[in-house]
Amino acid sequence: MDKKFLIFFIVLLLCVTGFGVYYYLDKRVPLDPENVGNSAGNLHNGGYFFEMDDKVYFANASDNYCLYSMNLDESKPKRLTTMGAKYINGADGFLYFYMDSTAKASKVKGLGAATNQFGIYRCKVSGRDQTCLLRDFCGELQLCGEYLYFQIKTDGTLNKMKCNKTEQSLVSQELVSPFCYENGIIYYTGVRNDHDIHAMDTRSGDMVTTALSGNFFYPVAQDGYIYYMNGDSNYSIWRASLITGEKQLVTSDRADCFTMDRNHIYYSFSNADAPSLRRCNLDGSDKVILYNGIVNSINLTSKYVYFKVYGDDTLFYHMPLDGSAAASPFIVASK
Repeated sequence: MDKKFLIFFIVLLLCVTGFGVYYYLDKRVPLDPENVGNSAGNLHNGGYFFEMDDKVYFANASDNYCLYSMNLDESKPKRLTTMGAKYINGADGFLYFYMDSTAKASKVKGLGAATNQFGIYRCKVSGRDQTCLLRDFCGELQLCGEYLYFQIKTDGTLNKMKCNKTEQSLVSQELVSPFCYENGIIYYTGVRNDHDIHAMDTRSGDMVTTALSGNFFYPVAQDGYIYYMNGDSNYSIWRASLITGEKQLVTSDRADCFTMDRNHIYYSFSNADAPSLRRCNLDGSDKVILYNGIVNSINLTSKYVYFKVYGDDTLFYHMPLDGSAAASPFIVASK
């Protein structure tokens, strides 16, 4: 065999092998039992903002809720999808979300604008390799380890599938929420028979036990506590120890919704005379009014709190967590 041809053949073989390895690794979806998606508080508020690896992925209300990315300081926004997204989750360079073509990007024209696409989607953080994992009308969605847990509205059930689109199975005949996930446990409010907070152990065959008895809603598990809205106490915010079960009132204010980080709770104060966005410490101390008005869809990143004002779904407001500026409209022009 000619020496030059042999060298050429070896180089070609190495290139093909290298490309094959790159292609495999590029398409492979990591499965990590320690992965967790968005925070329970954000997901209870629509899951419109999600922070991962110094980037924020968000549904741009200024552009029909299409999925965008931006830096933590809100610079360099980039559109990733041409359809509306919510319940945004992610891990290991991938995003998972529910996408619905009922809202399309304002600049999308032609055949792509006429397609009817909806369901659970996965894509890379760059927006590449958009893949429909399930074509169905789905509700709440959370990344729990190797699995996505999600509601299917057409049959009123909770289901799960691995992030690589395998092993889909029924979890519960109830349309329970998978949003509150911590250390392998999904905490959720009962739907049909009670409004207790139940604990579903995803690492032990999705076995269910009762964590707290009462009329409790929108649980958020954090640092040994479950925070929740207490329906037996005018929907005030409480917390209970996961170790002792002891319950504590956080704030007597009636709340419409809340989210939290490891420093503060942000909540919509439901009051006919003086509704507002409020913030308090995790124990309820140092209460502060951030914005006067009826607000909802409160989402947090490490730098900002985002929210909508009742009656206007086309605009988010934002405010720095450090209080360096007042709340103002968050407008991102479509790209």
